[in-house]
Amino acid sequence: MDNITNVLLSISGIIGLGSGAFYFLSKQNETETRSNIDRWFEERLAISLAEKLDESAEEILATLQGTSNSIIADKIREIIDSARLTFTREKSIDDIEIRLSVDYINGQSLSVATNWNWDELPGIIRSEFIKSDSNTLSRPWYFPWDNQ
Repeated sequence: MDNITNVLLSISGIIGLGSGAFYFLSKQNETETRSNIDRWFEERLAISLAEKLDESAEEILATLQGTSNSIIADKIREIIDSARLTFTREKSIDDIEIRLSVDYINGQSLSVATNWNWDELPGIIRSEFIKSDSNTLSRPWYFPWDNQ
């Protein structure tokens, strides 16, 4: 009896460790995917803002990525009204367009897009597509200083 109990406990422990490792790895991949989308967004936005603010794209990118530069952050706040990411399923379920849309306070806007594979999307976006049965999802994008 003791051997059977020990074997069962060992198997339970192995399953628990495997499940925990899988959970950790899937969460790590989710964070990495979101970071990749944010990086893409930030790079495009930094180029646009550099032209408008007469600042270097590198300085603006560092600010967008959380490096504290209150002067540039204030300048950005003064000219941007809103920023959104829109995910659209194209003809193939595997082809997802990610569009960055920025509205400036002066009425101008920026819109750039890229295509990603379904498997590259954050799990939460894939889940929302499946739950909503919609071809388009739109999410606001927040700056690091917004604390969202």
